[in-house]
Amino acid sequence: GGTINEDDHVFGLSAAKKYGGIYVPANQAVIHQYAREEMVKCGDMILGSESHTRYGSLGTMGVGEGGGELVKQLLSNTWDTDVPEVILVWLEGEVKKGVGPHDIAISLVKATFENGFVKNKVLEFAGPGVKNLPIDFRNGIDIMTTETTCLSSIWITDGVVKEHYTTH
Repeated sequence: GGTINEDDHVFGLSAAKKYGGIYVPANQAVIHQYAREEMVKCGDMILGSESHTRYGSLGTMGVGEGGGELVKQLLSNTWDTDVPEVILVWLEGEVKKGVGPHDIAISLVKATFENGFVKNKVLEFAGPGVKNLPIDFRNGIDIMTTETTCLSSIWITDGVVKEHYTTH
């Protein structure tokens, strides 16, 4: 992620070959969808180079770091962070007609960004309202949690997630 020109793509490919990474050419896929389809597994973690690296709705902890941070991880083969605080986001009821995942994400940003309440913390989505949200709706909220300044987000997994994995 974050590549700007052909030289960046060549560097990305050479780094992936040298360090064992996966290189996805820009013309092949949007990296988030590629990761969602090819890499995500319930209980895993993905450290990506783009801030919207989020796969919590599928049970994978996704963290997006900047290029400088990723270089550090490539050189030392480690990612170090303090254990983050977890903030519960409790969902109840059903979403009203006409409300989309980005509407919910924008509401979360409004409630948390300015006061820094969730900065570098993990948002955990749970509650009886989760079952009423299809996977694509959950994905839409999840990928936008980065705008709250949280480190990552994770969702309770249920039969809807199991069905997604069975289908895919």
